[in-house]
Amino acid sequence: MVEEEVPLPILFHDVTPIPQEDGPHPVCAISYKEDFTEAMNYLRAVLRANELSARALKLTSICLKLNPANYTVWHFRRRCLQNLSSSSSTKFAPESIQSDLEFSSKLGGSNPKNYQIWYHRRALLEPTFEAEMIKQKEGGEKGKEDEDDIIQKAKEELNYINGVLENDGKNYHAWSHRQWVLRTICFPPSIYNSELDYVHKLILDDPRNNSAWNHRWFITHKGCTRKPLSSLEDVQKEITYAMQCAEVDPFNESPWRYVIGFLEECKKYSGSEGNDVMEAADVKSLINSCEQEITKMRGNLGSTEYDVDSCVHLTSAKIDILEMKGDDISLEQVSVPILKAVTIFFTKVNHFQCMSLSIHMARTWGDWNVTKANNFYGCNFEYVALFLSFYLGTFDPS
Repeated sequence: MVEEEVPLPILFHDVTPIPQEDGPHPVCAISYKEDFTEAMNYLRAVLRANELSARALKLTSICLKLNPANYTVWHFRRRCLQNLSSSSSTKFAPESIQSDLEFSSKLGGSNPKNYQIWYHRRALLEPTFEAEMIKQKEGGEKGKEDEDDIIQKAKEELNYINGVLENDGKNYHAWSHRQWVLRTICFPPSIYNSELDYVHKLILDDPRNNSAWNHRWFITHKGCTRKPLSSLEDVQKEITYAMQCAEVDPFNESPWRYVIGFLEECKKYSGSEGNDVMEAADVKSLINSCEQEITKMRGNLGSTEYDVDSCVHLTSAKIDILEMKGDDISLEQVSVPILKAVTIFFTKVNHFQCMSLSIHMARTWGDWNVTKANNFYGCNFEYVALFLSFYLGTFDPS
């Protein structure tokens, strides 16, 4: 039972509660607790009357403590806050924003993956943050004090997210909210440097935290995930960082995907119009350098008790790099690790998994030399060839 200073029947003495309508013969009727039923009955009546008052706001607090995932209640609460706001410059009164952030923090403590709570925080901050961004883009006058206040609020929100990520470093809602804050506010460069330090700490704590790697990409691109980095030096720095992490644990997929992501981005934008930073020769040098590092890692791994071919993420990265090079020798080298993988699939997994890998091979080569594979590995690839013929549209039923 949620204790309140004033019982609901007294607070809403002039309101007739509206019970939930389940029909004359409800199937599997839910046995709600008495306090929940009472609060929701009054809420239905308030919603019908469209009463956006202080007592209605208090009622939403009671309902949300009983069920923090009720989107309708959160939405109605924001309508109440807006109606009660005395501010002429913002959607919500500053004091209401602060008190409701604290309210959502208390509810979020035991509900860290509750989307409605995260969205409510964003809805509270969004009008103020976006108004600041519009001022910056239009070059309008703004007081230094106001600007500092906005940045301070954003920093406080980042600190709140830090606390959530300490308990769960892979909380999708927390990461999404964090990136929204960083995209919305035009932070000074020092903030992005701090974010790099922060995400580096998370990667050290858990090198396989792909959310942290994704955020590092986001930060290095200043939130513009579809544009390349502004300097070759920055690209080399990030690739070196990821390769060092991959060397510590070559079985970790995250740093390999990070490296390949940068190489593919560089290859895509090299020599493109408006991009005078990344030349084709620079990209080629980067790709060759990564290939050499992978060859070195394979050699180091081969001197341990691990099977080099079992390190699938290292092998996959090598295949991607060879495909990026695109010359005949590189494409010929691609066949070796993939055919080894097919051999393992034939002996250890089922037919449909083999077909999935065959799709990748078909996309890679097109006209695949099955006879060569049979002779080289001494195993039967005929049904893979049959599947490929269906996939490529070259099957001859005769």
